[in-house]
Amino acid sequence: MFPKLNIPSFEAKIKQVESTTDKFTDTDKNKSSKKYQIFDIIRKKWILLTPEEWVRQHVIHFLLSQKYSKNLMQIESEHHFQERKKRTDILIFDRNGNPFLVVECKAAYISLSSDVFSQVAVYNYCIDAPFVMITNGMQLGVFEKELNNNSYKMIKDLPVF
Repeated sequence: MFPKLNIPSFEAKIKQVESTTDKFTDTDKNKSSKKYQIFDIIRKKWILLTPEEWVRQHVIHFLLSQKYSKNLMQIESEHHFQERKKRTDILIFDRNGNPFLVVECKAAYISLSSDVFSQVAVYNYCIDAPFVMITNGMQLGVFEKELNNNSYKMIKDLPVF
């Protein structure tokens, strides 16, 4: 159904749901399509299973396995940049409630380009976390924000607080 990722797998709770199509033609009235949902343990609800959500859920479980607390995680938290609403895929806070790590997830078939990094850097301009991460489930890049400017350097391991 979805690709095997380079992030450790987990026991995903997935269910199939029927969704009725909004646009009907004479030939496909009452047609329904089968979709899947995955249970998000942070938001505590079923979420439509898209290729990006598949990666996001793997990353959530990977971060939990690396001793990040689910109590310090926010999924799709909203913020504003230049009067536009933006949503970060995963935002991790430190134990003092300060932003610590911003994670941008992409579907496995999307390459991690400079555009993807720019997206997370723009998000972090508002959030001001010391670390950012980008991943498509196949590759993963972790970056530390330089203290005196808005540049980043790639680091080898996930940050620990």
